[in-house]
Amino acid sequence: MRKIENIFHENAYHGITSSGLKVFIIEKKGFKKTVAAYGTSFGALNLTQRVLDETVTHKMGLAHFLEHKLFEDEEGDILSQFTELGASANAFTSYDKTVYYFSTYKDIEAPLALLMKLINRIYVDEASIEKEKGIIIEELKMYANNPNMFLLMQTYENVFQKFPMKYDIGGTEASVSDTNLEDVLRAYDMNYRPERMAVVVVSGEEPSKIFEMIERFPLRQTEPMVIEDVFEPEPLSVALENEVIPFMVKTPKASLSFKFKYEGTHILKDEFLIRTLLNINFSQLNDDFQSWIDLEIINNYFSFDVDLQDGFGVIYFFNEGEKNDQFKSLVTSKMENLELDVKVFDQITKRSWGESILTLDNYDRYAINVMTAYFKKIPFYEYLESIRSVKPKDVEAIMAYLRDFSVAYLELIPKVK
Repeated sequence: MRKIENIFHENAYHGITSSGLKVFIIEKKGFKKTVAAYGTSFGALNLTQRVLDETVTHKMGLAHFLEHKLFEDEEGDILSQFTELGASANAFTSYDKTVYYFSTYKDIEAPLALLMKLINRIYVDEASIEKEKGIIIEELKMYANNPNMFLLMQTYENVFQKFPMKYDIGGTEASVSDTNLEDVLRAYDMNYRPERMAVVVVSGEEPSKIFEMIERFPLRQTEPMVIEDVFEPEPLSVALENEVIPFMVKTPKASLSFKFKYEGTHILKDEFLIRTLLNINFSQLNDDFQSWIDLEIINNYFSFDVDLQDGFGVIYFFNEGEKNDQFKSLVTSKMENLELDVKVFDQITKRSWGESILTLDNYDRYAINVMTAYFKKIPFYEYLESIRSVKPKDVEAIMAYLRDFSVAYLELIPKVK
């Protein structure tokens, strides 16, 4: 293992096991709590992969389906086994990764061994696959009836033409129904390989001891294999510019999305810069914000975010109220005339710098953030340090991307009975 130098004085280490598994260990001396996360960069986006001369197309929602199946074991439900060891465990599938994790205040060797076991075997058969389909389809139906989830997913569908974010993380009823044992085993074999995964442990335990534990646990024995994720080029125009959908809402909800060309290489830093610019223009830090509230153009539901990918980015706004036409006009006008207030910029960056330091004491977020940065090929501490060093000129440079947009507007209105 080698120590990761950083200005935060964190005792952080990185090593690679003999099987090729990447390990990050952050030592918190004197603290009892341990959080361990084990993840793969296989998420809902990774529908097409190339291995050797073969192109494999996975079914939508397969990463999420696989996450569900890994918790089954010949000895019973693995979550219950974690509980018996005094650990709280869970997992999640996002668009770009699947992560399994636990936290405990007790001895870590047994739950860490169970986490390693969880990933390095799969206990499924045709009957269990069929049983899981019904469970996941019920989940999808529940989300489809949730106005906030429906608004989000329909927004993605209207923004993207080719990019797989247009599909629900859980897939569709049809894709789940069509999933079979061969699909699950193939996705597992391709993506749950030690060399494609990472473990992050935040603990008071001595790092070399933890690394020895991980090295000692039997991992999958796999032959080296180069697996490439394949994405079709995403057009810069949105899929659908305007849509109004009657839905089960009492108050109309709306989204407004701005799609643009992006050619940067520092995605996390650039997302931070754009969020800072959005906060300057669209948060309480803008002197006009309270008047927008008073005029009922926006309310507490109002939010915004940015997502950058290779070749393009999208800025999203969400709102609720009876004046969504004014919301649309207001946001569009501001997006066409974004302002950089240097004083407010300094205020935001200083606050963000302080918040970033505080996250180093939130073990759960810490572990996931380190893993996310690794999968994005970004050194975690270098990214945090960059927050302190950003300058107004960096925002001015990123604003060059925010000149030409393709815009999608979506509104959910109450159904007429």
